[in-house]
Amino acid sequence: MRVLLLVSSSSRTGAAEGLISIARWLREHGHDAKLAVDTRTDGDVLRWMAEARLPPPPHLHLSRQTDVLDALADMRALARLVRKREVDVLHANMSHDHHLCMTASRLGPRPREVRVVRTAHRRVDLAGAARLYTYRRTDGVVAPCESYGAALVRSGIPKERVAAIPGAVDSHRFSPGESSLRQELGLAADAPVAGIVARMKDDRGHAELIDAFAAVHRELPKARLVVFGRGEAETSLRTRAAPLGEAVIFGGYRRDAELVAAYRTLDVAVWLREGNDGTCRGVLEAMACGVPVVAGDDGASAELVEGGGLTVAAGDKAAIALALVSLLGDPSRRAALGQAGRERARTFTEARRAEAHLELYARIRELRPA
Repeated sequence: MRVLLLVSSSSRTGAAEGLISIARWLREHGHDAKLAVDTRTDGDVLRWMAEARLPPPPHLHLSRQTDVLDALADMRALARLVRKREVDVLHANMSHDHHLCMTASRLGPRPREVRVVRTAHRRVDLAGAARLYTYRRTDGVVAPCESYGAALVRSGIPKERVAAIPGAVDSHRFSPGESSLRQELGLAADAPVAGIVARMKDDRGHAELIDAFAAVHRELPKARLVVFGRGEAETSLRTRAAPLGEAVIFGGYRRDAELVAAYRTLDVAVWLREGNDGTCRGVLEAMACGVPVVAGDDGASAELVEGGGLTVAAGDKAAIALALVSLLGDPSRRAALGQAGRERARTFTEARRAEAHLELYARIRELRPA
């Protein structure tokens, strides 16, 4: 199978990290998989592609901030691949690259031999008449969870063209163990610690979590909340947390080995709302580290956490506080949920995810073009 995965992003985080894993697995299993990314904007994705031993991306700009001429150049480059029959599947991940793929696929030979796939990463990607109209004209659509897949089918997309494919985690890298950060962060040995590992944005639930933790701290004075990450909302969140004093700690942005240590620092992880990547990878990473999760009840997080934590309405501060108190105050329950979550996370392998994509590619190539 000759597959070109596209994402109009220059950052490894978000959708690109999963695509790197999928492309690497496909190549290791004899398929010609390439990844095209935003080459106009500064970012770290090219370095991560090189470390994964992926070939340099095709000569495409794929920048959402670029001008019309760059977009036309990308469209022509993709159309050449189609006309020369050098690709079987174009797999788009954002609206920008999706529209480029849709146009390029129709400039090739008739009947079309190339198939176009789109991943609808987030709930917002399921809404809008124009977007859904485009999905219906797309050969295959990937959703990160069963509920989103069902919503796509209800919107009129044939069931055989939809695949609900959850995220994946490297459970060898993300595993239980001692944290090297607790002492650095000034956490007492007997302090029950909740935390969130996510970009600080207004729509990720940090504000609700901090407000809820005020009630947790009144019930469990030794409890601490650690906020790992960075982002545009950090200043406002620090102001919001100030009345709680030392009960809320901002742990900074952690990557590589320190990212694993961040999860190991926690007794309970919190993940309330999806980010740019609707697979909610952070839920699986925490579970793989043996940490129970308090997860929002919408999208992939609610489906992933089954047996490995509790679900709450993301905006219900009282419910968030109640869930945290029930886990932070009960070490044996935490241990049981953490172990169950670890076992569940180990089934969400990178191979399982890549194989599911390959099955979709093969299936839609047997169908008539959408």
